Amino acid sequence: DSGTITTTETVILTVNASLVSGRVYRVSVRTRIGTTVANDQAIVRVRENSLAGTEILGDTTTELTTQSNGNLYASEVEYTAVSTGSKTFVATLVRTTGSGNLRMEALNTRPSYLYVDYIR
Repeated sequence: DSGTITTTETVILTVNASLVSGRVYRVSVRTRIGTTVANDQAIVRVRENSLAGTEILGDTTTELTTQSNGNLYASEVEYTAVSTGSKTFVATLVRTTGSGNLRMEALNTRPSYLYVDYIR
């Protein structure tokens, strides 16, 4: 699991992919998000390169609950490569509503993923 995340956007997952210019890829994130206070909301973003990189996906979660195995979050976006070579993508998490401490849950029984798949 990640450390505590509140109102500071924090990188939770990173992936490096070998891309080919002009090809289209699906970048998807699947994770569980835990919180200490019911009714928190958060944004999961996917950015190019780093925390300061261009946002290519930004989805607000539904109201989170304090269930023991977290709240399932999954989203995806298409990305067209502008050059051939290695590319880094990061998924970030930030609390937007509420007062709880969020965490990305990532254990062997509830893994988290950031995928880059070639689609066309």
